[in-house]
Amino acid sequence: MSRKIALAAVSILILGLFVLLILPSSSKDTEAAHSHSPKSGFSERFSSLSNFLGIGSNSSSNDEEGLIPASLLRNETPDNLYWVAVATPRDAAEMKAQNELREDWAALYGKIYSNKATRKEIDEYFTAQIKLHEDQLELLKIMEDRYPERLNDDSRRMILAGKELYAKKLKNVKDEYEKHINQK
Repeated sequence: MSRKIALAAVSILILGLFVLLILPSSSKDTEAAHSHSPKSGFSERFSSLSNFLGIGSNSSSNDEEGLIPASLLRNETPDNLYWVAVATPRDAAEMKAQNELREDWAALYGKIYSNKATRKEIDEYFTAQIKLHEDQLELLKIMEDRYPERLNDDSRRMILAGKELYAKKLKNVKDEYEKHINQK
C-alpha cells in the first residue's frame, strides 16, 4: 500500500513538472474559473498543483510562452489521451469532458476493486490507463527527440525521470490488468 502511495506522489510531482515544461503561465481569469468548478479529488489536487506552479493553457497567446508550446505538441499528437485526461482544459467543454472521463474511470476502478466489474469493463479501464501512460511517454519522447534545442539540463533530467516513471507505471498497469483478467 505504501508503495502505491509513494508511486502516486512521485507520479503527481513528475506530472506537474511535465506540465510545467509544455504549458505556459495561467491568467487570473483561468485560476478563477478553475476555483469555482466542481472537481473530483484527484483533479482538484492536480489543479492546485498546476495553479501553484502557474500553469494553464486557456489563452492562445499564452500558449506560445512555454518551453515547448502546448499548441505545437497538440498539433503533432491530436489523438494523445494526455490532452483529454490530464492537460489543463482550454474551455468549459474540455473541462466537462475531462471531468466526465475521470468520473467514468473512477466508477470503473471502483467496480474492478470491488470485484463487480465485467470482463468488458476491466478491458475498458485498463486499455485506457495503458494508452494514457503510453501517450505520456510519447509526449516526453517527442519533447526530447524533436526539440532538444529548447531544453536545458534541468528539463532533460525531468524528461528522463518522467520517462522512467511512466515506463514503471505502464508496467505496473499491465501487470495489474493481467492479474484482474486472470481472476475473471
